[in-house]
Amino acid sequence: MRTSIRLIIESALRLFTPWLLVVIAVIWAGYPGVACITPLAWLLALPVGVRIEAHSTSPGAGQRLREAALAGALLGLLQGILFLLIMPRLGPLQADERASAGMIALALLIIGIPIAAGLSTLTNWLAQRRISQPAG
Repeated sequence: MRTSIRLIIESALRLFTPWLLVVIAVIWAGYPGVACITPLAWLLALPVGVRIEAHSTSPGAGQRLREAALAGALLGLLQGILFLLIMPRLGPLQADERASAGMIALALLIIGIPIAAGLSTLTNWLAQRRISQPAG
C-alpha cells in the first residue's frame, strides 16, 4: 500500500491557504490578535478527513486513516508555524513575559499537531462508517 503524499499535502493546503489569507488580511487591517484564535482554526482539520476519504485511492481503510492523520498533522503544524511567525507582531513584551509567551507559542504548536490529526482522523473514520453502512 502506498501513501498518497500529494493528497495529504493538497488536503492540508486547501484548508490552510484560506486561513492564511484571512489572517494576513486581518493583520494588515491592524488586528494582529487574530492569531490568538488559532485553537479555533484547528477545527479546519474536520473537513480534511472527509476530503481524504473522498479522494484517496488507497484500498485499505487503515491506510486512509493514516493519510487523514498525516494531513491533519500537517495542517496543525502549518497553523502552529503561522502563530509563531505572527506572535512578535502582537505587541511589545516585557522581559518577564517573553518566556511565558514563548511557552504558549510552543504549546500551541506541539498541541495543535495531534489535535488537528485527531480531528481529521475522526472525520475520516466517520465518513468510512457512513459509506460502509447500507442505506435504509
